[in-house]
Amino acid sequence: MSWLNGIFSPDVVNKTVDAIVDSGDALFYTDEEKSVAAQKAIDTKLKMLPLFEPFKIAQRYIAFGFTLNFIVAFWVAVAFYAFGDKKLLDGFLLIVATFQLGWIMLAIIGFYFGGGFADSMKKGK
Repeated sequence: MSWLNGIFSPDVVNKTVDAIVDSGDALFYTDEEKSVAAQKAIDTKLKMLPLFEPFKIAQRYIAFGFTLNFIVAFWVAVAFYAFGDKKLLDGFLLIVATFQLGWIMLAIIGFYFGGGFADSMKKGK
């Protein structure tokens, strides 16, 4: 019967009641708690922004470098079509299709502009 006294000791009962109250409190947020949580999220995002600057520069170099190559490849294909041999154009288009340059360009544009677009959609602008 000593184990029964241990279960209903004041220390165990207090801890159990505190755990139940804390669990119930965690289920419901007041407006004040929501605003504090939102402010913490904003503060965290503002602290993180400077850390991403080197990556943004790298993204710009990659995006502009690949875009330049994509545009050159486009005009080479136009030149092959207008002035060149059809076999040469077919070979060039096979290379472009093999490396899937269009999908790569679409992915780069999506990543480059997608973050700002998603943020603006969340804000409702």
